[in-house]
Amino acid sequence: MRPYVCYAAYLLPLLLLPGTSARAILRQAPSPATGANTIKLLTLNQPPCATPSAKAVLVAKVAYHLTEQEKSAYGYSVSIKFQSTDRRRTFSEGRMGHVAATKATDTLVIRYPLAAVWSRPDLKRPITCYFYLHRNAAQGRSLVIASTPAVVFTECQ
Repeated sequence: MRPYVCYAAYLLPLLLLPGTSARAILRQAPSPATGANTIKLLTLNQPPCATPSAKAVLVAKVAYHLTEQEKSAYGYSVSIKFQSTDRRRTFSEGRMGHVAATKATDTLVIRYPLAAVWSRPDLKRPITCYFYLHRNAAQGRSLVIASTPAVVFTECQ
């Protein structure tokens, strides 16, 4: 059975109303199930009710926790991914926004220049991103084992 946290990334975008700020989403994030791998967005450098520009560099501080049962010969990583116009897909460019997770519990800072994805036609507007905790596998593959709720950058009215 997959942890509750994994489904939050799929359900939360359906529940968001126009005008919901990134800060409001952080306050409303559900608590993860006990004994689950977790990732939580602690801070984000974008103010509420402001749409970032192509020149913006997102800086996020995230905390993650791996359960004692987690074992991977290839390690773990944390990343930022952006929602595609295909709601089943998120993406980023190359290895930007990926940080190795070397401890069972830690806090990391992720930096991502929006210019890397800004002009992509498949970038969903308003810009929506997630932070993922990955179990790495062979040949550059990984499995998302925890995620944050969606962070949607909309201008407040």
